[in-house]
Amino acid sequence: MTTSTSTQNATNNSSLPQEEIIGAKGFYGTDEFQTIIVVLLTVVIVFGFLGNLTVIGTIFQRQRSFKSSSDYLITNIAVADLLVAAIIAPLRFVEMFHGWPLGGFLCHFLAPLQDVIVCVSVITHTVIALERYRGIVQPFKDKLSIRQTKQAIGIIWVICYVASGLPIAFIVTVTVVGDVHECRVRWPLHIYRQLYEVCLVVVFVIVPLVIQTYTYSCIVKVVNIEIAAVNDSINLDGPETRLAQSKARVVRMLIFLVIAFQLCSIPRVSTMLLWEFSDLRGNLIFQYAITTSLVIYYLKHVINPFIIFATSAEFRVSCGLCVMCK
Repeated sequence: MTTSTSTQNATNNSSLPQEEIIGAKGFYGTDEFQTIIVVLLTVVIVFGFLGNLTVIGTIFQRQRSFKSSSDYLITNIAVADLLVAAIIAPLRFVEMFHGWPLGGFLCHFLAPLQDVIVCVSVITHTVIALERYRGIVQPFKDKLSIRQTKQAIGIIWVICYVASGLPIAFIVTVTVVGDVHECRVRWPLHIYRQLYEVCLVVVFVIVPLVIQTYTYSCIVKVVNIEIAAVNDSINLDGPETRLAQSKARVVRMLIFLVIAFQLCSIPRVSTMLLWEFSDLRGNLIFQYAITTSLVIYYLKHVINPFIIFATSAEFRVSCGLCVMCK
């Protein structure tokens, strides 16, 4: 969460390419780029706040007996996205024009928060995939109870802060550039930052992507078999048919959420790695690619509520958005 005064300073001191973008001179200091960022952050703040708050409110208004472990896990993702809309994006606004306003302690605490939020989203999506796999592909195994799900959510936040946030928290500092205070990450050596980013990509992108792809492939196969079986039965309006169709709708929504998350994250990850390990930094087309990937990356905090309400009649009914769905 840093604002750089030059591309070189940003390269030396920040942990992610996005921190080299905001406030940097040259292409990144143009009015065109600042306009893009202002519009982007406005969209994230307004729609991210309203959309994710609606998801959280819709789930919490349900009776306790109707809440599933997936509901709590989806809420966890919505809470993470809500934090981006309520804290991260507004701070970006302030940093762009006035520098870091919150002092050293909150610099240490909040600077790693966006990496932590991404980690929380990835791990939660993976836990949902594994839980759906256990419930559909291995239905005779015990499912996560609500209590276990709440404990898992707490563990996810702790693990993510220790794994992705704590390394940043120890080396971030408030520095004065001109008359502006900036919250910057200062890596002892450039190789440490490269190792940190490679670890994040492997542990929180590649491994979860493999797990999610495998689990949902198995889930879709089983659900299709169940649907084919009930379609061949005499009673097409029976409980087995409704159960199979309900499973299919839930799985479709979860798959859309995972695909959207990955499509928004992979371009960002790719430009991060290219920034670190290629000689494209001075290439204008690559700079535009970084800007585009940044826009897509931030939009992932906004689109989940739209996917949930577009693919789930149950959510629309609960929120009062779909009278005909009842």
